[in-house]
Amino acid sequence: MKLNHECIRSVLLDIEEKHKMGIFLTIEDFIEDSNSSKFSKEDITYSIFKLDEAKFTNTTLTWSNGEIVFFSTGSLTWEGHKFLDNIRDNGVWKDTKGILSKFSSTSISIVSDVASSVILKLVEKQLGLS
Repeated sequence: MKLNHECIRSVLLDIEEKHKMGIFLTIEDFIEDSNSSKFSKEDITYSIFKLDEAKFTNTTLTWSNGEIVFFSTGSLTWEGHKFLDNIRDNGVWKDTKGILSKFSSTSISIVSDVASSVILKLVEKQLGLS
């Protein structure tokens, strides 16, 4: 399955918005009235799996017959917050996607690096340094 960067961003935004200490989010929380609701259940589940694998979320996964049958997500990790902080702003995200669209594939670390560069350029412009 291909990693959907738009879905990754939406899932992270949902976790940040909906997470309360001691409350775990399930697939229904991402499908109903959320940033992620425009994506398929499969895309959301795969994104959550990969975010957990990358140590961006604190997630409990339950497997049966080689597939995830249940998951619950508790919160973003420090790394998850750092990544989301780079891609949260809609303008930065749009510029980042524009730059990355010139390439056939990009890793999450490259997405984060490009977003960081976009932010730095905006800060330099704001400070009159460019």
